[in-house]
Amino acid sequence: MTTPDDARGILYPTRLPEFHRIPAPPGLEALLRWFWIPQWTLAPGRTSRQEVLPFPASNLVVQPGTVSLTGPSTRASFRDLTGTGWAVGALLRPAGVVQWHPEPERL
Repeated sequence: MTTPDDARGILYPTRLPEFHRIPAPPGLEALLRWFWIPQWTLAPGRTSRQEVLPFPASNLVVQPGTVSLTGPSTRASFRDLTGTGWAVGALLRPAGVVQWHPEPERL
C-alpha cells in the first residue's frame, strides 16, 4: 500500500518545490489517501516543469483562484511552475468521488 512518504511517482525529486504529504485524518481514510501540499518560490524568469505520472485515483485541488477535481488520469502530464505559489490537494481513493457526491434525488 502506498504511504505518504512513498516517493513513487516523483520523477525528478531535485526539481520538486517544497512538498509535503499528510496522512488522511481519522475518519476520512476510506475517502482519501493523503493530502499533498507543494509550495514554491522561483526567481523571475525561471520555470520548474513538474512531470506527473498517472495514478488510478482523482485529486481534489485547491489553489489561489481555483478549485478543481481531476482524474483518474491515463496519461503522464506536466505543470510548469513559475513565480510564487502553493496548492493543497487531496488524493482520493478509487471510488472516493462517489462517496463525496450526494445521493441523486428520487422522484
